[in-house]
Amino acid sequence: MDTNINSFLNWSQDQLAQAGIFSPRLDSEIILGHTLKLSRIDLRIHSKRVLNESEKTLGEINIQRRRKREPVSKIVGHQEFWSLDFIVDGNVLTPRPETEILIETALNCLSPFASKILDLGTGSGIIAAVMAKEVPGCQFSALEIDPKTLSIAKENAARHGVADRIKFICADMRKEDWSGIYSMIVSNPPYIPSTDIHKLMPEVHNYEPIKALDGGLKGLDFYQDIIPMARDRLEDNGYLILEIGHSQASEVITILDNLSCYKNVEVIQDYSGYDRVIKAQKGSPNG
Repeated sequence: MDTNINSFLNWSQDQLAQAGIFSPRLDSEIILGHTLKLSRIDLRIHSKRVLNESEKTLGEINIQRRRKREPVSKIVGHQEFWSLDFIVDGNVLTPRPETEILIETALNCLSPFASKILDLGTGSGIIAAVMAKEVPGCQFSALEIDPKTLSIAKENAARHGVADRIKFICADMRKEDWSGIYSMIVSNPPYIPSTDIHKLMPEVHNYEPIKALDGGLKGLDFYQDIIPMARDRLEDNGYLILEIGHSQASEVITILDNLSCYKNVEVIQDYSGYDRVIKAQKGSPNG
């Protein structure tokens, strides 16, 4: 019996539901659309179109990958963020909606005189690329330790027409000089406690790069390095904007307070009401 788009979607929805996937129909449509190079709307319009054998086989392979809890983004090779489409693969963390709070906070804090912004641990490059599009008058530096990850960030910057305004640096942000003075430093560093990695969803702990997740014993290792280093790389009255785990606000604030050079420290919640971002302003001699 021939398999058409509608019957394949019904089959794949059942397969994913049986595997405990949260959104089986949506995932089925995205995966089949990717397989056939059709939009979800086209799948509905052409629901009676019969799949040839190679399409059916590839579709089944992709559904089996999802049954094993591989993220949809890793199967299709891209993820939407800030209404833009970004390339992702196994070398980068899949962009998450919570990180949009980091960007919103950063944009709200930007001075009209801001000229240089540093993105630490850029990963797929989403923060630098989005901010470069939103703030065309600024120059950006994006620092990343892994050359394969940095390659994806460069692809994403080129994809969105901002590669000429982002300086990409392959370096360890905890050990090497950040070279420059910045109006703002932003970072979404690894912040999951090492002992909690195995508790994460299979989509995360089996398929996302551990180096982008593991923040050390208490999840604070990167904050303990970034916060004092940023003091020497921020302009007076410049901002440090950090994404945090939902239970880490008080501990990160303590690290900031211990340095006594930061003022106007504030915690920002995400759309679910969890602490998600901390912003702090470097003081100036004149207050």
